[in-house]
Amino acid sequence: MEATILQFFQSIRCGFLDVFFGVFSVLGEAMIVGGVAILVFWLAPKRAGEQIIMTALTSFPINSLMKFTIARPRPFVAGVVEYREPPFLADELDLYASFPSGHTQSSGSFAFAAASSAKKLFAWILAGALILLVMLSRLYFGAHYPTDVLAGLCFGLVIALAWAGIFRYAYPYRYLILLCLAALAVFPCFLPNVAHDYIQATGLLTGAAVALAAAHFCLTEHACPFPRRLWRVPVGAAVVGAVFALTLLFPEGEAFSLLKWFLVAFTAGFPAPYLFSLLKI
Repeated sequence: MEATILQFFQSIRCGFLDVFFGVFSVLGEAMIVGGVAILVFWLAPKRAGEQIIMTALTSFPINSLMKFTIARPRPFVAGVVEYREPPFLADELDLYASFPSGHTQSSGSFAFAAASSAKKLFAWILAGALILLVMLSRLYFGAHYPTDVLAGLCFGLVIALAWAGIFRYAYPYRYLILLCLAALAVFPCFLPNVAHDYIQATGLLTGAAVALAAAHFCLTEHACPFPRRLWRVPVGAAVVGAVFALTLLFPEGEAFSLLKWFLVAFTAGFPAPYLFSLLKI
């Protein structure tokens, strides 16, 4: 059944659909989702921004750990279908990391969290449409089996619903919960041959956890009209970009990769908002 579905998508491949599904494949990339989550965190009201970024960054290491543990061969490795390279952003695919779909889970957790925060029917419809197209894009290019994308959808939804429940019923403990999850995520980093993607995802999660807790206790939320808040994007991007540039001087190694992404997420979550407060933006 799964082979039949994938072979159908292979049979309809053409230049137009390459571009169409290529757009949605890019939108599911973990770094794209993470970057958008940071922008939403900077621009949205505090509660909504925190829920979205906590959901998105929690999803990344969970997905990577499952891929690393299950190690399912991708369909083109098994000879089920031919892989087609997306036109915009080349996939750096681990050949044995098919289950679950990272694109689907990343975009799903983010979109469901955004819809949950918005509390509007239109937001849920838009989120559903986006996730469906990301799922179809991964089947179209032959990167995943249908069960991979369905699992990614389920895990993304569960993670988003879990954080929605935390924000509704355990809001005062959200930072403690995030810090505990980040601490747990660090332990697999010491396993032999751990996936590099997992190291990156854990660095982002731990950096954000420390930063959000520090910002809560050290910064006072200030009112700022939305048009003025748009200045946060270039200012924040400049600060985070400067820190990222400095991390390029780090030596090679997984420990330095963990530190690199910790510093990037920490900068986005604490020093950047502190600068926004100083500039009254």
